[in-house]
Amino acid sequence: MSHRVPTLPIGEAGAAGAAQQRREAMSQKDDLIASLEEQAKLGWRAASELLHPFGPVAANFSEAIRLLIYHYEKGLEIIPPPGQNHVIRLMRNNTVKATYYFMTKQYRPDVLAAQSPLTVEHLFAAYSAIDHAAIIAYCYLFRNLSKKIEKDEWDYVQTPLYEALAVGACAGINVPEIGFGFGLLGRGLRYLAFAAFLRENRRAFKEYRQHLKAKDLPFDIEFEERVWQCNNVQVSAIILERMGFNRSIAEQYLAAAERHGHTQPDKLYGVRFRLAEAVIDSYMEKGEVPQAAPGWVGAEVSLSTELRAKLMADLRAVMSEKQRIEWLNKGGSSISPETTPEFFAGMSEEEIASTQASSPADSGLPV
Repeated sequence: MSHRVPTLPIGEAGAAGAAQQRREAMSQKDDLIASLEEQAKLGWRAASELLHPFGPVAANFSEAIRLLIYHYEKGLEIIPPPGQNHVIRLMRNNTVKATYYFMTKQYRPDVLAAQSPLTVEHLFAAYSAIDHAAIIAYCYLFRNLSKKIEKDEWDYVQTPLYEALAVGACAGINVPEIGFGFGLLGRGLRYLAFAAFLRENRRAFKEYRQHLKAKDLPFDIEFEERVWQCNNVQVSAIILERMGFNRSIAEQYLAAAERHGHTQPDKLYGVRFRLAEAVIDSYMEKGEVPQAAPGWVGAEVSLSTELRAKLMADLRAVMSEKQRIEWLNKGGSSISPETTPEFFAGMSEEEIASTQASSPADSGLPV
């Protein structure tokens, strides 16, 4: 007696097969997602480890930035006295003071011309809370990271950094929807991330630098992830959090740099970071300023012909090597009646001597 294996009708068999294929496809998709999530975790872990040799952030800097971000998110144009006092104490340090002065001379010389004599309080009043947070962050990071890198190699970090800062600053000043602080924080932080790559593997970084130059690229995420198991955007986002910027800022920064379509840009940070990235990228890659924000920015922003013309003129000026000021390299020894005359306007020789004697030339950053 023969035994037949029971079979399903053709239609049911086809449906069962299709269902099985869907289950397998979903299983493969789940496996892929799990694999990608695990890779992402490893990437964030690798980025964090790359920054470990640079040590923890000095508390007075991170606390100042947290205070400033709190006031920015509250929409306070005038920072209350406790916050003011904390930031101004930092600014009285000659290294920080020099950073503020020469940055202002580069991007906002009108501030210097308007005061005689110039004081730290005048510089404080000239910038918003988010502007101060960005300036203080760069002042600290530049000094801290450069100490861990050989002087002859640091130029590979600071050269593209100054270019990105110049473009970002001009974009922020000219386009209100960006703002000065967001212009600075934009692409510049990504070049500071190069310091971590360089310290970890000098030979690989040299190859990376040569690769970028040969291909005329600002970054190559795939190259970075292959060599360092993370990318510059991840390193930058961790830097932001460690400096005192909150998680939502880091997430919006990450989404803007990677142009995530699934992350909704918020008005406080997302749109500003994205617009800054769009303008900086357009100028640095194409040598032009866009007429309007691309769709991925998440807001309709048009840049008038007059605005674009002024921005291009300002960019040509600050990008000129003859007019460029390396304001992050300036220390306390750069403050003198000859180099920073606005601070000493109207003072007698005795007053100048007394002022200089009470302020150590290069005391370094306060910790």
